[in-house]
Amino acid sequence: MHQTFPELEDDVPIPDYVGKLHLGPYMWIALQGHYEFCHFDPDDNFLVMIQGQKRIRLFGCDLDTMYPNPKGSKGKTVQSQVNCDNPDMAKFPNFCKAKCQECILKPGEMLFIPAFWWHQVTSLDTAISVNMFFGDAGENNYLSKLMKSCQQDAFKYWLLNIIEQNRECGSFLRILANLPSSLKAFLLKVWHETPTDEQLSQLVDLVMQHCDLTELPADPKQSQAKNAPILQIRGLKWRT
Repeated sequence: MHQTFPELEDDVPIPDYVGKLHLGPYMWIALQGHYEFCHFDPDDNFLVMIQGQKRIRLFGCDLDTMYPNPKGSKGKTVQSQVNCDNPDMAKFPNFCKAKCQECILKPGEMLFIPAFWWHQVTSLDTAISVNMFFGDAGENNYLSKLMKSCQQDAFKYWLLNIIEQNRECGSFLRILANLPSSLKAFLLKVWHETPTDEQLSQLVDLVMQHCDLTELPADPKQSQAKNAPILQIRGLKWRT
């Protein structure tokens, strides 16, 4: 919105209680009936309704009932395989155990969507909305919250999804060889967060276990490269 409609920024001020803005604000224009597939984002999120109405379903952060796309799927978000309007209960039987909270968001209203909470949004008419992605203030508070809360399993799935996005890239071996540095640089880039030594060790162990590694490989370009390659989110322009 800053680049496209800067004259509207004063009409949607960022609340003082937003600790640290990650991305946005963004403006969304959707036609009546637009169905946004159920997904979760890696950031806390405020959704503000400007015009029209949207129906929002929130499903918490459970993985077993929501059937996330396989690890390695493109993009920054993780999508559910379930069509919430017409779920295939034979294919996704655990979806019947999902707990849903639903609301209609009207002009002038704002909804808080926690990070890693599944949500599905449908435009009930031509709708204009604004959202902003954010985290807690400080250099480690947001990461600490995620790693101690009910969101931690979804956070780990998201991180491993990005690991799999990079598996076929030429830099993947060097990412693994420099995993502590690569993860630290990644978290600094996406959230402006610095993990503690204990948190970093836990995340390194998570990735090593996922990749069936008992030790990190040697860096084939250690003598040539000054910096470790940063883990990249692949397929940011991809949408279903």
